[in-house]
Amino acid sequence: MQISKRLSYLLALASHAALIAACGAPSGGIGSPDETGSQPTLEVITSGGFSAAYDLLAPRFEAATGIRLSTARGSSSGGAPDSIPVRLDRGETFDVIILSRPSLDRLSTAGFVLEGSATDLVRSSIGMAVREGAPVPDISTPERFMQTVLEAESIGYSASASGTYLSTELFPRVGLWDVIEPRSRRIESERVAAVVARGEVEIGFQQISEILPIPGATFVGPIPEEYQRVTTFAAAVTASSGNVEAARRLIAFLASPEVAAAVAGTGLEPIALETPNPEDSSARVIGDTEATDAATRDSSTAEAGDYPSRPVTFVVAFGVGGSADRMTRTMAPFIGEALGQPVQVVNREGAGTLLGANYLLDQPDDGYTVLASGFSPYLSNTILEGNADYTIADFAYLNFQWFDEDLIAVNADTPYESLPELLEDIRARPKKVKAAVVRGSGGHLMARLLLELSGIPQENLNLVTYNGGGIARAAVAGGIVDFIVISAPGTESISEYIRPLAIFSHEPSRDWNAPTLNEAMAPTGIRVPILPGSIRGFATSAVFRRDHPARFDRLASAIETALNDPRLIELLDGGSIGRRWIGPEASATTMRETFEIFENYSYLLDN
Repeated sequence: MQISKRLSYLLALASHAALIAACGAPSGGIGSPDETGSQPTLEVITSGGFSAAYDLLAPRFEAATGIRLSTARGSSSGGAPDSIPVRLDRGETFDVIILSRPSLDRLSTAGFVLEGSATDLVRSSIGMAVREGAPVPDISTPERFMQTVLEAESIGYSASASGTYLSTELFPRVGLWDVIEPRSRRIESERVAAVVARGEVEIGFQQISEILPIPGATFVGPIPEEYQRVTTFAAAVTASSGNVEAARRLIAFLASPEVAAAVAGTGLEPIALETPNPEDSSARVIGDTEATDAATRDSSTAEAGDYPSRPVTFVVAFGVGGSADRMTRTMAPFIGEALGQPVQVVNREGAGTLLGANYLLDQPDDGYTVLASGFSPYLSNTILEGNADYTIADFAYLNFQWFDEDLIAVNADTPYESLPELLEDIRARPKKVKAAVVRGSGGHLMARLLLELSGIPQENLNLVTYNGGGIARAAVAGGIVDFIVISAPGTESISEYIRPLAIFSHEPSRDWNAPTLNEAMAPTGIRVPILPGSIRGFATSAVFRRDHPARFDRLASAIETALNDPRLIELLDGGSIGRRWIGPEASATTMRETFEIFENYSYLLDN
């Protein structure tokens, strides 16, 4: 079985769960049963993703507090009659709800959640199951995963968060859904692994924590990280609860570091393990309203010597597990160490980083919120596409540390040996050649620019745009498309399936046996401007730097200090994560120059 190192570590914590369980209630607030009066009964409803952990912890909470738990089950989303949203809509009442964070946020907007009570508990990855005794396929790479899905006679997926992602996003984007939909089954009101165990479907996908407890099903492993969608499960007190304090005690217990090992043993990833200083209650995730109130209370005129006086939040404009997220989470403890306060990491993904950027600019300009993002090309694109109310001047760039060069490569089974040969075939055979790019990326723009400068109509190329590099790479490796234009780092994983034609750089690459772009284009007499690939780093609002220059310098210095730490260097190098220090001024210059290039050629992305 192939599983990630992170998941291996978390599952290994299960061996300690019995010891942790024997230690009793967590310290600092759960308390003991009230012997002077009766305790309330809490009405709780939990989705399947957290059920195994909840079933393990609920008896401990009852024993430690005397509070009785009456528990119902339901899915986080979907239209099944027993799903949590449907039950709340029809008037059923609960004190505590536990479900996926996106569903919880929707319920909060609808008025079902007590303001400020939402607490993230765990992260959950999607896994695959087969029937016990059946051959266990290797799904450790995107290519092998896709092959397994294509060869399966029948497929099961949940009606909740993981199944929605697979059926409406992942499989359509990799070009598989039209092929596999006729033999796929959406499972409602039941664990997918139970259907697999009965032999009704050959393979099934669901949250790992929902697969592991099912007898008769074998857990194959998580789906590849390139395709993974990590779901955060959270708990909240309902707005209608009559037992608010008892409900808060239960949520604090479920989120506490002391039970994290037991939770990890169910296949979940406790958020308590991500917190740099979990015993400091100020480092816990709090609601957006609480965070805003706390920021308002903090004096905006505090001297840099007093800053920071509480945890700093780094907001990642992409999802959990992506490049910017890995960079930020790896660096967070070291930046926090340099600042003398914990660094919390949250994700605000969506709209090509627009949501993350807006989130930063909506926060107080006090230095307690930092944006982690792919500033090129994504920030530029949000502006050039007309969706943003901000400009690049609204941000103060702390440091750009991770630079990617793009690569153009063909599937190894195609006949193309040079870039001019590929371009001529696109010219000669309209709509027959297929390419993969990440939507809005530098590679997307370069693919269009190569056609433009070569005098080839844009419509001649069958260009498939993807929302992630892993999916695009799998498409070319699996022969779904003929070639790809994408960031070179990360493409090593499919090197045996592709043939590079050019590296988008002024200098030869040490890692790829390919000419530079303009060396490759020399036979055509066409010179192509070199557009940058992805640039990742950190920024604050420009207002913050203007009003609090000493604080800004303190933040920048903390990042520089972290990047010089040998411990962090080893971690970043081991994860193939960039670690350049160019500083605020060079970062701002890079952002301006990059934006001008994209501005000059962005019209090509409108085609």
